[in-house]
Amino acid sequence: MHGIESQLYEALRTVVDPDLRQNIVEAGMVKGLAWNEEDCKVSLTLQLTTPACPLKDYFSSQITEAVRQVLGERWEVQVAFSSQTVGGGTELVSQVKNLILIGSGKGGVGKSTVAVNVAIALAQLGGRVGLLDADIYGPSIPILMGLEQAKPAVREKDGRPYLVPIRKYGVEVMSLGFLVPAGQATPWRGPMASNTLRQLLTETDWGELDYLVVDMPPGTGDIQITLAQQFRPQGAVIVTTPQRLAWADAEKALMMFRMPLVQVPVIGIIENMSYFWTPELPQRKFYIFGESGGRMLSQRYGVPLLGEIPLLESVVQQSDAGIPPALESGTLLSDVFVRIAGEIVRALSRLALASPV
Repeated sequence: MHGIESQLYEALRTVVDPDLRQNIVEAGMVKGLAWNEEDCKVSLTLQLTTPACPLKDYFSSQITEAVRQVLGERWEVQVAFSSQTVGGGTELVSQVKNLILIGSGKGGVGKSTVAVNVAIALAQLGGRVGLLDADIYGPSIPILMGLEQAKPAVREKDGRPYLVPIRKYGVEVMSLGFLVPAGQATPWRGPMASNTLRQLLTETDWGELDYLVVDMPPGTGDIQITLAQQFRPQGAVIVTTPQRLAWADAEKALMMFRMPLVQVPVIGIIENMSYFWTPELPQRKFYIFGESGGRMLSQRYGVPLLGEIPLLESVVQQSDAGIPPALESGTLLSDVFVRIAGEIVRALSRLALASPV
């Protein structure tokens, strides 16, 4: 091995992926390593487990520092990124690598708003993302995404008709709300609702997706069990508010996903409406619905608290207008959703890499 090549690999072995807990050389992440001694330049491509990896800046700085410690401060280091999303694949929807369920024990906790903004944040991080409105009885994704008048097209594929999801904000979207008149009730019994959801999942031409985010109906009924047993999701996220009534029901949803007949890994808990905040009083947080309910639940069951989302007036205004807050980069809300999305993809990568082949 060339002298500089040996030194470079020695340096790169000191950079550890915090999720894999391996150095980037042994993990097989280093591709296309090259150098120019005259110009004092090093370049390489780092292959990540997801395009939505939130650790790109971390890897760039760590690699640059490691190389300069070995070769000297005058060396310029260029790190490019590629990705190969890991995931167990989804039964019955093989083109989806990771199916993520966003659930809650009760309604009114902002689950749909969270699902929409997490999907957009995943797309902003570079993932190929779909969003399915599985709340059959009260589909709200069309309003939240500004798609109230949208109607999906139908295309033929392999001799069968498929619905074409509607793309907006970088996300492929499908909802029962696109298919029934606005305001029309859907008074279906459990089996009919479950069959409809199965059709929406399997008869939509999603294309190749890294992540399909599913906005679940509240509760622990037929639809949740159908999704878990028939589609084997990669993970579930529980949304709650700090209020005791909310997290007591969220606790039931969490326990349902852990039941032997369900067995969906719970990625973590999101606490919505954690506190009221206003720019007029930037140092104050008003805990309208109580405090730390999500944190208490996460500690009790040993699952991560993925984030605490504040209650802002702009959330209501933007959501009603079909402009999700995650779109406006650099704000308090968008930063929270990007962090949550990053924690979700890291958890999914760890789960996939830990699963037996």
